[in-house]
Amino acid sequence: MRSNSLVDSVARALSEAGLPVRLVAKSNQPEAAVSVATMHRMKGLEFRCMAVACLNDHVIPVAFTPLSEDPLTHAQDLLRERCLLFVACTRAREELRVSWYGRPSPFLDAVPS
Repeated sequence: MRSNSLVDSVARALSEAGLPVRLVAKSNQPEAAVSVATMHRMKGLEFRCMAVACLNDHVIPVAFTPLSEDPLTHAQDLLRERCLLFVACTRAREELRVSWYGRPSPFLDAVPS
C-alpha cells in the first residue's frame, strides 16, 4: 500500500475479519499474523506469500511532474514510482497477488491478466 492511511484501513478490515494483524512499522507485535505495511516499509523484507493492495490509478503513480513542465523530471518521477512498485512486488518468494478498486494503476497495463 502506498500510505499509512491505506495500511490502517486494510489492517482494520483484516482484524474485523478475524485475522491477526502485525503492523510492520511496530516491532512489538506477534510474528504469527498477517504483516501489513506501506510499499516503502517492505524494502529489504521477504515473505512467502504477498499481496500488494490498492494499486489504483490515483495511488500509483502518485502526483508527478507534468510532461509539459519538465520531460526529464517527469521521466525520473515515473521511474521512481515503477521502482517502488517493483520492490514491493519482489518481496514475495512463492506467490504474489495484486489488487485494486476502481481503475487500476496504468503501470499494470503491461501485466497479462
